[in-house]
Amino acid sequence: MIKDFKSLLNRQAKKENNRVAVAMAQDKDVLLALEAARVAGLTDAILVGDKKELKKIADSEQLDIKNYEIVHITDERECVAEAVHIVREGEAQVLMKGLSSTSVFLKGILNKENGLRAADLLSHLAIFDSPNYHKLLFMSDAAMNISPTLNEKISITNNAIAAANALGYKEPKVAIISAVEKVNAEGMPSTADAAIISKMNDRNQITNAIIDGPLAIDNALSKKANEVKKLQSRVGGDADICIVPNIEAGNVFYKLLTILGNAQVGGVIVGASVPVVLTSRADSENSKFLSIASALAIS
Repeated sequence: MIKDFKSLLNRQAKKENNRVAVAMAQDKDVLLALEAARVAGLTDAILVGDKKELKKIADSEQLDIKNYEIVHITDERECVAEAVHIVREGEAQVLMKGLSSTSVFLKGILNKENGLRAADLLSHLAIFDSPNYHKLLFMSDAAMNISPTLNEKISITNNAIAAANALGYKEPKVAIISAVEKVNAEGMPSTADAAIISKMNDRNQITNAIIDGPLAIDNALSKKANEVKKLQSRVGGDADICIVPNIEAGNVFYKLLTILGNAQVGGVIVGASVPVVLTSRADSENSKFLSIASALAIS
């Protein structure tokens, strides 16, 4: 089981078939993150996009574009379709968004005939390496699903478990997060959803994990909080994965861990047939690099 990003990077450097296909790759930040990953021995990349623009960026940033295979396409939708096709053909193990708009990029992934849909739902998975926690911590969903229904939370949970399984977690401990640990179906519906998902795990409707909920965030991450509240939980104080009730909670969780908690973070879209890297311009260069590394490790 991988405990930190250092271990993840070491494992990834030993893997073969480490290729990323990038849709509309003429994006400076994306190219710099890919170059960092290439230099670290993690990946090779196929750049789908405007060759003239790619060369211009490479020259300005002193990158050797000859280190990459380039597929010259200028149309946005055609770029996305070709990058998806490359992945479908097994020539790359990860798909990454470059300069393409998010809507066009996701439409290409979700195309019923030629896309990469695998699970019921795509979801965002953040992976944190915090100096204040004893191992990597996964969290979903802070970026894609705004106010998920019970069925959507089940899909988000399954996606996160599958990703953790791929990283060597045989039975990751999953905390279904709410504000309290007691069920209050009328006043706080997320507690009821959490209890249902936990019971589904007990009945083997959700497998390959140990799930408990509802758990407040202190119960999920602090053994002392469980002792004080006299809460008996196989997950409490040792969670590998936190499933948040909505995007607002996930957004706060994400930003507090990175800004005040000094956590390193990588983000991956899961639920497609391959991991997908879809970074924000606001993400740090290190976060983009770790997102590529995380996606490759999960693939």
